Amino acid sequence: MDFRSCSGDPLIPWSTPEEAFEAWKLRGAGRPCDYTGIQWPFGDERLYTDGVFNTDPDRCESYGHDLATGAELTKEEYAARRPGGRAFLHAVAYEPSPETPTGEYPLLLTTGRSVHQFHSRTKTARAPQLNAAAPEPWVEVNAADAAAAGIRDGDLVAVTSPRGTVRAPARIRGIRPGVVFIPFHQGYFDAPGAFDRAANELTVTSWDPVSKQPLFKVTAVRLDKVT
Repeated sequence: MDFRSCSGDPLIPWSTPEEAFEAWKLRGAGRPCDYTGIQWPFGDERLYTDGVFNTDPDRCESYGHDLATGAELTKEEYAARRPGGRAFLHAVAYEPSPETPTGEYPLLLTTGRSVHQFHSRTKTARAPQLNAAAPEPWVEVNAADAAAAGIRDGDLVAVTSPRGTVRAPARIRGIRPGVVFIPFHQGYFDAPGAFDRAANELTVTSWDPVSKQPLFKVTAVRLDKVT
């Protein structure tokens, strides 16, 4: 593209992967995420070797949160813990998911990736080889759960939660009993006539109060054979 700096020199002075990596490391030098001496690929374990961490109240960008409610701690509450240079390990008691199996929805759904697709497929669906390898969703089922529902490998099944239904072929595999899996890549942008194929239409609208990570991985569902 021949981008130039204000002095007329090439804006990007590097041309090899190694030079690009070195330039990238310099951007974080002296910052909390300093990669100028990372353990890989050089074996130089540099960060925090002196046992002093970036936890001083005057350096922090946040003072932490209550892990159960997400409420942010004040600077005074944080300083009362005498954090200067110390690392903190937070432990909390286990809390069940907002949605657990019931008589009506006895299984747990987890969503995830297939190796051939990326996110909502806005790029990989346009790569013929990748799309041909995994064009449609499927439902991965444990053999015992499939037998209990009269489902054979390849049968069309319906996975239903309190929010909706996904219909896809069953794949009987070694997944954990009581759990079914659907990849989350498929939606409707490239299949306007399709229906019931978007896994996240089944999931809970809830998230972790601190990380804000959505709880897409634990949803109570029912599994039924369609054909």
